[in-house]
Amino acid sequence: MESMPLLSVQLVDKYNLWLVVEYTIFNYLFQMGNLSSLKKEFKNILKKRGMMSYEMGKEISDSWSRCITEGLNPFQDPKQSVVSSIELKEIKEKNESLRKIVLPELELLYSQIAGTNFMVAYSDENGLVLDTIYDKTCLQTDVGKTVIPGSIWAEKVCGTNGLGLSVELKKPTIVSGKEHFFTAHENISCFASPIINYDGKTIGIIDASTDYMSREQHTLALVKLATRSIETKLFLKKFENELILSFHPRQEYLSTTSVGLLAVNGDGLIVGANSNAKIMLNGLVDLKNENFNKIFTNSFSSIASDLLNNKTLKITDHLGSSVFVVKSQIFKKNKFVETKKEKKRSTCKNCEDTKIKREKCTLIRSTFDETNNISATSRKLGVSRTTIYKHLQ
Repeated sequence: MESMPLLSVQLVDKYNLWLVVEYTIFNYLFQMGNLSSLKKEFKNILKKRGMMSYEMGKEISDSWSRCITEGLNPFQDPKQSVVSSIELKEIKEKNESLRKIVLPELELLYSQIAGTNFMVAYSDENGLVLDTIYDKTCLQTDVGKTVIPGSIWAEKVCGTNGLGLSVELKKPTIVSGKEHFFTAHENISCFASPIINYDGKTIGIIDASTDYMSREQHTLALVKLATRSIETKLFLKKFENELILSFHPRQEYLSTTSVGLLAVNGDGLIVGANSNAKIMLNGLVDLKNENFNKIFTNSFSSIASDLLNNKTLKITDHLGSSVFVVKSQIFKKNKFVETKKEKKRSTCKNCEDTKIKREKCTLIRSTFDETNNISATSRKLGVSRTTIYKHLQ
């Protein structure tokens, strides 16, 4: 039996102290009674469905416990909850900019999943389905008829399911076959992964539902890949006017969705970091609005020029770990792509003899043309104002 919770009592008289103790004992026994009833109901459901408790992991069993507490009956059909067409239209409009990024990824995911009787879906952060794509077989099944735009697949409504569990846990999930709380769903496998924005907030869910015999880890990997791709596109759009750096401990991974992304402003401050960056730089500092130099031993000003010229560099953080870093995207308005004639015209007289000098000079002069401010140009490029003056003469 679990130990009784400790009381934290301040200055109270003996009578009030006894009331506190009495209430605590009552509350503790009440909770123990509920827990005993919950365990009994849990075992009854397992027995009726011919299952054993060790067949499911803690995340699934915890979900079942929440479903039982909500009063859901696994042997009845789940009550379908669907918002009105007007509400759905309003929610879609609210998420329009996100949907423009999500839908192409959803179509790609659909094309990648092999087999028949499957569907892919996109929901908002609450489990409200906004968009779906089905194959012809799935469209005729109960899943195809119930997982429709406007339907709510939150756990407390539809029991344990991949989409609802991903909403609860904010992480990728698999709910396979009889792991579903409702028997009506036990012939399918659900794979879901949350879309996390630059601020660490869940803003949507990508879900795939297939027949029970489908390749589980393969399908989940594809779903996770879709959400990572969406997150990367959202990050690039959010910080399109900043210098975005991609980094990874292995150079060959710099072109994949597993890279860490940092958005750095002209002052060398990190104004954005994706989830991969936060994982790889865990244990250093809070990345938001932190100076680049407090994270890496290489100063931002010393490597900015090389990064702007698309060089891949190896740098070290203050915990001693090394990563490869490369420019992912530069300020949107500065393309820095010019014809030879334009380069020659925009280069100062002192920088015409070598290619490196011409490129550096062109970069400084074109940045100044955009900012029209010496200090702002200095901050953006990480070079001194004296150097900028020389190239503007």
